[in-house]
Amino acid sequence: MKSRTAQVYFNDSGTPVADDFDDVYFSNDSGIDETHHVFIAGNDIPARWLAHTRRDFVIAETGFGTGLNCLVAMQAFAAFRAEHPEHPLKQLFILSTEKFPMARDDLARALTAFPVLEGAAKALLNNYPLSIQGCHRLHFDEFHTTLDLWIGDVHELLPQWHVPPRGLIDAWFLDGFAPGKNPDMWTEALFSQMARVSRQGATFGTFTAAGIVKRGLRDAGFVVEKRKGFGRKRDMLGGYFDGQHPAPAAPPYSRFNNDAVTADHRIAIIGGGLAAAALARSLSRTGISATVLCADETLAQGASGNPQGGFYPQLHSEASIASQIQAHGFLYASRVYRQLPEPFTHDWCGVLQLNFSKTVGERQAKLLDSEVWPEALVCAISRQDASDFAGVPLPAGGLHIPLGGWVCPPELVSALIAGCDENIRVQTGAKVTAVTEHEDGVTLCVNGEEQHFDYAVIATGADSIHIPQMTALPLRPVRGQVEAIPGQPSVSALRTVLCHKGYMTPQMDNRHALGSTYGKDDTRCDVRDSDTQTNLATHKKAMGADSWVAQLQHDGQARAAIRLTLPDHQPASGQLLSNDVLYEQYRALSTGKPLSSQTPPPAGRLFTLTGLGSRGLTTAPFMAQILTGQLTHTPLPAPESLLQATAPQRFAIRNSIRGVAP
Repeated sequence: MKSRTAQVYFNDSGTPVADDFDDVYFSNDSGIDETHHVFIAGNDIPARWLAHTRRDFVIAETGFGTGLNCLVAMQAFAAFRAEHPEHPLKQLFILSTEKFPMARDDLARALTAFPVLEGAAKALLNNYPLSIQGCHRLHFDEFHTTLDLWIGDVHELLPQWHVPPRGLIDAWFLDGFAPGKNPDMWTEALFSQMARVSRQGATFGTFTAAGIVKRGLRDAGFVVEKRKGFGRKRDMLGGYFDGQHPAPAAPPYSRFNNDAVTADHRIAIIGGGLAAAALARSLSRTGISATVLCADETLAQGASGNPQGGFYPQLHSEASIASQIQAHGFLYASRVYRQLPEPFTHDWCGVLQLNFSKTVGERQAKLLDSEVWPEALVCAISRQDASDFAGVPLPAGGLHIPLGGWVCPPELVSALIAGCDENIRVQTGAKVTAVTEHEDGVTLCVNGEEQHFDYAVIATGADSIHIPQMTALPLRPVRGQVEAIPGQPSVSALRTVLCHKGYMTPQMDNRHALGSTYGKDDTRCDVRDSDTQTNLATHKKAMGADSWVAQLQHDGQARAAIRLTLPDHQPASGQLLSNDVLYEQYRALSTGKPLSSQTPPPAGRLFTLTGLGSRGLTTAPFMAQILTGQLTHTPLPAPESLLQATAPQRFAIRNSIRGVAP
């Protein structure tokens, strides 16, 4: 999961050179001019933007390198938007792959060569992700650009891109080191994947005119033209895609079964917590109109209403699907929260996961020994260093998550909503009592009156158990009580989040959050002294009976709420279909038929974002981006493996394979 960074040195011209390939990252003569000639002009970008009729334009790049091509494209698009504010093209997506990402310091040094790109370069450096394999979604609102930086081998990454039947990519920047220096990249597999994900007419530009590239692109369905090269290079290649798209690999998990949602459609988001707010914020970025229907008079009255919540990922010693969702969800949410224009109470004070038992110690040692995760995400910390960092004596060291901390979820929900454009409306006190899906939309009964929407998303958390359509998912409500410990001398110095079997936060408003209980299938929200005693006992057992924890005084103030989970502990984000429909369509899977032999799910108007459990702070923004991409037919910021793991229909498909009827 952790990716090796590029080994770089700078030549006499100040140009970065990759040790692995003995090749420069950009021209010694003029990197910017080369980018404009090969990729911007090579794809006829200015004219194509002017003639474009969709809201978004998608560029794919092989070889992110210094980010130069992306920065030039971002800056050009910002200028285009400034010159044509009423043009239908509003958003640029760039999907760029990189096997060996540059270290941030090397990247910063390389980009000093281009002062004209200073603003864009600063934005990139401020958001530059950790070197972890997978997709890192970066938003550059000033440039109207979203960059998906895919770290890993391009041959492993492109097959994981989930695309609409008509393709996704409008233009290709075929960069990367020269075929003679990096022959492993320029293969038939690359060209066939390019064809799979390209729209009809998608263009490409590349600095090379090598025969293997020319033949490979033609065989994959591209029309190839030899053109004048840049600088000392006599020739380069350009052209466009005019081939056929292959069938999707796993049709039952297809996410693009409906027409794309546009600004002309009306979407209802049923719910008022973190999932609903994250989706509203995500849709707002795309110009989609939505109405948030919150049953309560105030937002965040359910599980999102706890005053404090720890913010950190649950990582394993292997890069499992669950760990990948947690890592990428956490890193994306961290960027989103830090960029919110509206303030909310929080503290990025780090998180300590204490080694409070032999079993936990062995598990943490295995995680560290595996070296799956970079130290900037999680690292070891000794007992003494942990105590110094926390400000209170601790019985053990453990794991330190420096980017973590705590937030106030109700204020975060409000900040997410406040950060939306005017295309997002919020109705509080709007209780939805019936949901009826039609071929042309969804009718909701709201406070006894019917309201019609083109699409609806159920993001109601634990209240989902009362919505008939949500029985398509094996929902599991879990009660959790969190104590609000009053501030007191023994714990007033605590300055980081402590995690063991429970957790404790630094104080907010002279209260510390201490929790939490887990009561399966218990949907009552009364505060119980038995749960209080359980929380205190859990903390004392982990911290030691003779520690400062034994001196804690509690006045009984607490809050109980219901979280919603699913059997595999992963969230669900996508189209909501009935089990009967799915079983009937995929019952042949029980006879051994492969997924590739099946047809895509039927079109529908009902979607969901649910099952976040106690990890909503980590996963909600990430899941919201996936659902937004599915609705709008724009790039999805996750590989196929993660998309299948979070698809609502996964349980019905698994049951169909087992021959288990609904």
